[in-house]
Amino acid sequence: MAKVTSKNHFSPVLANKYWTDEESGWSYKYYYFCKHRKQVIDSHKDIGKTAWGYELNLYPQEVEDCLDSDLENESAVLYEKLISGEKLNAEQRMKWGQFIITQAVRTPSFFKYRDHLEKMSGGDYSYKHTILGCAGCEENKYIASRNWLILKAHESDFFIRTDNPVYMTGCLDNSTTVIFYPLTPELCFVACSFVETVLLPKGMELPFPQQDFLPLEKGDAYHINFELLKSANNSVILAKKNNNKVVSQMTLDMLGSFPQLPFMLSSAKNPIDESMVIESLTKLMSEVDGVHYPDYRDYPFSPFYGVEFSMGINPFSVFGVTEERLFVDNEKS
Repeated sequence: MAKVTSKNHFSPVLANKYWTDEESGWSYKYYYFCKHRKQVIDSHKDIGKTAWGYELNLYPQEVEDCLDSDLENESAVLYEKLISGEKLNAEQRMKWGQFIITQAVRTPSFFKYRDHLEKMSGGDYSYKHTILGCAGCEENKYIASRNWLILKAHESDFFIRTDNPVYMTGCLDNSTTVIFYPLTPELCFVACSFVETVLLPKGMELPFPQQDFLPLEKGDAYHINFELLKSANNSVILAKKNNNKVVSQMTLDMLGSFPQLPFMLSSAKNPIDESMVIESLTKLMSEVDGVHYPDYRDYPFSPFYGVEFSMGINPFSVFGVTEERLFVDNEKS
């Protein structure tokens, strides 16, 4: 008899596991929004390694099987390569693009907005059968062709993981969009804004995309976590050792206050088109969630090309400049 999986992980265990270890009893620190009490709850009961990031009967069984065999097995290897600093080749970058895009559209948060559109248009909800995409799909190039950075948190900082694991600042095909995906409590993958060919000297081709580590300054990860928390749907995990009063209060105040816009429902290649997309998506979210979301949302890390630090600019800092630049400017004044 074929195996039947009712516990469908939209945030795969291959990624979640980095937020726990033997020392923590293979469990996470967990915060969630309680619909009955209508508030964010600090769960004083830790949650086990496989007991977060899933929903019962979220996918058809054939989709669950394909996610395992056609995506996650290979993606787990690429995940390890990125963490270790091993460069991915062109084919592997496309597969990682598939993983990130699939991760963005396989969440309950995305499904509830897409389901509403299906209901309004009399759709058949068959889109769930196509969330996997393919390794060679054209849309993967919007991830694969960008420069990548692996942000390394300061030794006293860390990254969290929410139930909307992919944080996007705009539509996938918008060149200024930045895509964040925390890999571990210490590392966060970033697909940077894209330098369009029209900006290059005539006859010059884009070089092979870069893949580098970028050490962050103290406090930078908290600024990123703030945006991640705001973009969550209902819950977040963090390594138990990283739980403290600051992140606890931030989580209780901000979790899911303006969830990730389902940018993958739309396309926009310029600011004017994207402003219309954002207006439409925000209206959709307000209707579905019964919450009046603001018409405008600031994305402080967009655009981000990956060269800012070398110019003394730090978009992840509340000061907007690197510590070195701040020190120099203070000396001059």
